[in-house]
Amino acid sequence: MPLALQQLNIWQYPELLLAFVLGLFVLVKNNSPRKSNPLPLWLTSPALALLSRFPEGYRRWLNRMQLWSGWRSNTAYGALAAAKVYPVLASLLLGLIIPVWLSVLLAIPAFFFADAVLFVMSKKRKERIKQSLPQALDLMVLCVDAGLGLDATISRIASEKSAVRHELNDELMILGRDILLGMEREKAYQDLYLRTGVEELKSLGASLNQAAQLGISVSKILRGQSEFLRSKLSQKAEEKAAKLPIYMAFPLWFCIMPALMVIVLAPSFITFFDYIKPLMMK
Repeated sequence: MPLALQQLNIWQYPELLLAFVLGLFVLVKNNSPRKSNPLPLWLTSPALALLSRFPEGYRRWLNRMQLWSGWRSNTAYGALAAAKVYPVLASLLLGLIIPVWLSVLLAIPAFFFADAVLFVMSKKRKERIKQSLPQALDLMVLCVDAGLGLDATISRIASEKSAVRHELNDELMILGRDILLGMEREKAYQDLYLRTGVEELKSLGASLNQAAQLGISVSKILRGQSEFLRSKLSQKAEEKAAKLPIYMAFPLWFCIMPALMVIVLAPSFITFFDYIKPLMMK
């Protein structure tokens, strides 16, 4: 290694580390699901080749997280591979100006940073779908009671932009398109669950399949599912409220109680020491 690089200290030039962090942020932000600009093939192909060396179970998990997060373009997997591989290479190149062990230590979070972003995005998307599903079911009940068929109802709710979030709109639009193209309803409902990972949609699809087989009213099924989901959301809110005293115990005992004890007991201690001080001097 050249002497100049050996004498170079990364902490003397924090702008290099800042530039690396900003470059990593721009790379991940530009490859988010809402961006449509694909990376060039010469940049994604080496990253895909390196990522293909990893276990198949891990790669399947990445594909599933991409589906659940809504990142489904043709170039999404290549962009994900680039967001995982090239930050690691950049971290290893920092070994020329920082200690090697530190560059290796930085490469580990650089590799899994995209996984964490995907996991958080998929979790938030599933929560938004769960929260908007009862409103969508209520609208479906109104449409079915008004005389629309189930297929027309799904298409109508998919185009509704007021009470239903766009994530659920997109999934219902894909569901309606699959049914319109001749896919079996059971397969279409199963694909809906696989695309979103929302258990409530799996239960809804099973209920609609059972209603079609047994001749049960679709309106009753939808109304029952809506009531069930609302009760489930209310129970989850009550569960979070019941956990609040546990979460408040730490700041209460370690932050508030010491200050309160000082305010309450300090005058008594001052009076006590003022009283025993003459006695101790004797």
